[in-house]
Amino acid sequence: MCDMIPSAEHWRVSLAQAQTLQHDIMGYLPGFATPRIVCDVPYVGKRWVHQVAEYDRERGISYWTKNYRTGIEAGDEAALDRRYTYYDPIGTLPESGQAWWAQRDLDPVAAEVRAASSRAASAADLLG
Repeated sequence: MCDMIPSAEHWRVSLAQAQTLQHDIMGYLPGFATPRIVCDVPYVGKRWVHQVAEYDRERGISYWTKNYRTGIEAGDEAALDRRYTYYDPIGTLPESGQAWWAQRDLDPVAAEVRAASSRAASAADLLG
């Protein structure tokens, strides 16, 4: 489960899919040769997919914790108690989860499409 960077979206799967994949490959190879699937959680780093603290499979929202502070967080007393959020790609969620996001109009891709459309309309108005 890659970094959430532009042009890497097609590599992303839901946490549920990654956990299933990890479970399904266990036992077929010797332990030292079994690949581990990781989730790169913002502000936390790479974590094995089974290390999630809490996970809402329907809405695709997972919560993670960490046990260290980075240099930037040296003075942040709450850094170790905070829950960090990771979002599954909306297209990988069950229909009920996709509908939940659609009702809230929080789909980041749809929001960007609307913003680009609005910018194009504004530019067209300016050009007359």
